[in-house]
Amino acid sequence: WSVMSLQHPTVRAGTVVGLDDERATDAGLAGQKAANLARLTALGFPVPPGVVVSTDAVDRIRALGAVPEDLGAGLALALAELGSGPVAVRSSGAAEDLPGASFAGQYESILGVDGVAAVQEAVLRCVRSAGAQRLAAYAAGRVGDTGSAGPRMAVLIQAMVPAEAAGVAFTADPVIGDRDEVLVSAVRGLGERLVAGETTPDEWRV
Repeated sequence: WSVMSLQHPTVRAGTVVGLDDERATDAGLAGQKAANLARLTALGFPVPPGVVVSTDAVDRIRALGAVPEDLGAGLALALAELGSGPVAVRSSGAAEDLPGASFAGQYESILGVDGVAAVQEAVLRCVRSAGAQRLAAYAAGRVGDTGSAGPRMAVLIQAMVPAEAAGVAFTADPVIGDRDEVLVSAVRGLGERLVAGETTPDEWRV
């Protein structure tokens, strides 16, 4: 599927972009997290379908303090194309997932969001999280001067996966950087407890 098939001005302008759109591979537009997922999608990996509210659109939301009507209409069209069922709404910072600044756990993620109104509210929560004091403190000294609004970000909206287990595979040892082993950390159910550091995972070294 491609959200770009939708004939709506917000979509054509790149305000809401599908993960299968080449433009979503640009971290300046989609944030690092979404851009990485778009690259994996382009390579044929089984990435859950989703869309990205661009960094420019998020800047508009920040300025207005609300989701503007045209963007709301674009989101409604994108969700209709995505299909029924809950989605995950996640921040995608332009400065996260970098070698010296992962921003893990700093931004907001809202899981199991259902319906256009709920998605818009979740998008707002993600946008507001970018102004949190903890994020500004983490960014200081890691990504340079980001201004009073903090690092730029996009918002990623993806179909939820009813996971029996979820985890993270590190292609280098996260402590010493050794690339001779892959470290896999996993938990039962959704992976949110793992990435938030709320539980001790099962681990394997390969």
